[in-house]
Amino acid sequence: MKKILFSALLLASAMSHAAIVSTAVTKVIRIYSFNQYGGGDAVFLTENPVAGCENGFWMSKSDAGFNANLAAILSAYHAKSPVVVYGLTEQIWGGSTGKYCKLYNIELQ
Repeated sequence: MKKILFSALLLASAMSHAAIVSTAVTKVIRIYSFNQYGGGDAVFLTENPVAGCENGFWMSKSDAGFNANLAAILSAYHAKSPVVVYGLTEQIWGGSTGKYCKLYNIELQ
């Protein structure tokens, strides 16, 4: 029984990890903020896109870390600072036909 539970947890962990991709060190080159769509979604693009998130990344106003992440993104954009962005490829933004992945986290370099 313990082996089955361990295997199930390992598989679930591997599956959730597979959905996260990251950019190389890059820069934020464009930011869109929506006052109505999604209740206030924000979208941003990076200089070096990553496969699966070719158009960029998005955040929902209802995300717990929205304010902190938006502040980090704005800071990186205005300072032209390098970042690494992690996104969830299985959560594509519905506001476009493009591939915008849900932001998992952003690392300021």
